Amino acid sequence: MDDDELGIIETEYHSDDIGVISKNPLIGVVDLWSEEHGAVALKLDRVAAEELLSALIQFLGQGEGQDAPNIATVQ
Repeated sequence: MDDDELGIIETEYHSDDIGVISKNPLIGVVDLWSEEHGAVALKLDRVAAEELLSALIQFLGQGEGQDAPNIATVQ
């Protein structure tokens, strides 16, 4: 099964901005870019942001050589 069949949209992150929609409850949007689909908005609440942060830390911890993590990761 390829990405299209799975409904996966390949995107890139180009900025460190997160638009804050609400502070209580905490809700924000991260803009991603897809060559095929243009701008894709990733909406996050506090729980989703914490889960994404945890997943990204685990992902970075997998790097080796020049891609080895250069930040402290929690195992």
